Amino acid sequence: MSRVRLVAIDLDGTLLERDGTILPELRNALIRLGERGVKVTTASGRPLESQLKFLEPSGMGAKVGVPHALITNEQEVYIASAGQYVPLVERNCEVERTWLKVVPTVMNLLREVLGELKGMGFKAEFWADEEKVVQRHLAGLLFEDHKEAREAERYLKNKIKEKGLNFKCNRSGRLVQVLLPFAGKGETVKVLAEYWNIDFSEVLCIGDSPHDIDMLDGRYGFIPATVSNADEEVIEVVRRVGGYVSPLPHGRGVLDVLKNFKLVE
Repeated sequence: MSRVRLVAIDLDGTLLERDGTILPELRNALIRLGERGVKVTTASGRPLESQLKFLEPSGMGAKVGVPHALITNEQEVYIASAGQYVPLVERNCEVERTWLKVVPTVMNLLREVLGELKGMGFKAEFWADEEKVVQRHLAGLLFEDHKEAREAERYLKNKIKEKGLNFKCNRSGRLVQVLLPFAGKGETVKVLAEYWNIDFSEVLCIGDSPHDIDMLDGRYGFIPATVSNADEEVIEVVRRVGGYVSPLPHGRGVLDVLKNFKLVE
């Protein structure tokens, strides 16, 4: 019998195929998990509406009852209830209330860092205007290539530390993001596990990108797994902490992970 009671799955590059669909066999497997009492949640940087545009056409969502929850913008939580996703009010209000207080500081930080990086020859721009930054509760800089983004992530983390600011910084592809200190996929999966009274050792997390690392590196005691198309940095982290690396990509990889942990046949 598997000890997993909650499965948290990244969307892009993991649950979703390249064309944005979900494999029917994977959808069916996740629905069966739900019928057996295992909770399923997304763990995504996408907002609520964007996730639904992928889930519902593939036969998933609140009306089906799976996923049981959605983690949006790497920090908010929505729970499936009576055919719709309703916000975990205390958590989501805390995110919004805290973010609104620090938006000016975040934007000033990014303007300063962007100017310095451009002076060093980096090619970058703001990821979004301030209105979108307020709505999404995160901000960032978008770079022309992945190498520059990796270097910029280190630079921004050092700048945050030098200034004594209480922010997180992570990277998703060419996007380097600034988030609240209690945001991020790992921290939010933790919130959801606590909400359902699930021990962290009973949580299986599956992701493929650097911004998934905080739910895969063992800091919370989750069970980590990844797929073959994952960023090499992610694969190294999962291997280092004794997690499972599937030899298959995307949805087939997720299915393989579920089979490896005896969650499906």
